[in-house]
Amino acid sequence: MPVCEQSGLTPVDSSPELLWGSVGTAVAAAGAVLFAVAPGVPGRLTQCLFKAGTGVPCPTCGLTRVLEALARGDLAAALAANPLALLVMGSGLLYLGYAWLVVAGALRPVRLGWLSPPMPIWLRWGLPAVLGVNWVYLILAGV
Repeated sequence: MPVCEQSGLTPVDSSPELLWGSVGTAVAAAGAVLFAVAPGVPGRLTQCLFKAGTGVPCPTCGLTRVLEALARGDLAAALAANPLALLVMGSGLLYLGYAWLVVAGALRPVRLGWLSPPMPIWLRWGLPAVLGVNWVYLILAGV
């Protein structure tokens, strides 16, 4: 199998970074264009069907408000709208930077063996717990 001279990666080695870097970049670009072209439209177009039916916000309620607040540069409002969403979006941006540096050959890929199946018990229980705590926050905050 051919090896990239700069990074020492085979095409198979770099595929996760290339795939998710491309997908993430496309999604971020589409979102940026949408907010630049029609800044008020996303908030009017999206309504949470779960909240409309139950009166309780879903675990992802506030995502559009987070994006709108970030587009205005209001980090406090974004944090109040959905703290976990802000953390996930920030992590996603960091991953995009990492992915494109790996694809460009400026970084070697990081492979975390401890994430391979079976997933560690703290991660199996920790992720749903974090999502649950964030959901309780959204309910109590009246998002």
